[in-house]
Amino acid sequence: MRSFLSRPADDVLSALADEIAVMAGGCGTTMALWPVSAAEPTLIASHPELGELVELEHVLDDGPSLSALRGEEAVTVTDLARDRRWPTLGRAALTRGLRGCVAAAGHAPGVAVVATVYGLRPGEPGRAAGPGVAAMARQAAWLATFADAQERHQREVRQLRLTMAGREAIEQAKGMIMQALGVDAETAFAELRRTSQNAHMKLRDVAEQLVDGAADQHDRE
Repeated sequence: MRSFLSRPADDVLSALADEIAVMAGGCGTTMALWPVSAAEPTLIASHPELGELVELEHVLDDGPSLSALRGEEAVTVTDLARDRRWPTLGRAALTRGLRGCVAAAGHAPGVAVVATVYGLRPGEPGRAAGPGVAAMARQAAWLATFADAQERHQREVRQLRLTMAGREAIEQAKGMIMQALGVDAETAFAELRRTSQNAHMKLRDVAEQLVDGAADQHDRE
């Protein structure tokens, strides 16, 4: 299932969709983000009815935005109600009061973005809006690339913190076992690992339970 506003960065891209519509002289915008690593796009719409329309286009696997993506050129539809290329999409657009559109694709490393601006009257936004829509689609693609890199960095930081916390707990648990059993560090670690395997638990979780249990006992005393 394709998603709408599935990531925090999509809030920024949704705001950009509104700006694209204003710039191009349309009533609203949809965007489809196609990451290289994903089989399906993330769909963004400035209005709910446009979200339904872009979803339909991707279900049909045909339409102005997909044509722009595949052809690498802006696509202008003067009148969706009369255009013979996409009659099903045209009827759906007409029921929503939409008559014209311009779609253009933009690219950045790892992602392609297609922006489609819709108008309420035939001829809107018009062919002249194509270069501007393409420029904004490129900007959206770079924003998506930056957001993905930032999210990856944040995940790596969180994972590093978890790893460091786990190592600290393991070292504390080893020290407790060494003191309780009078053994060296290697033997204490082997005992900790044996307990982990027998309990079918991660080594870190066993260590944390041991440390937390000792802390609770200390508090009671």
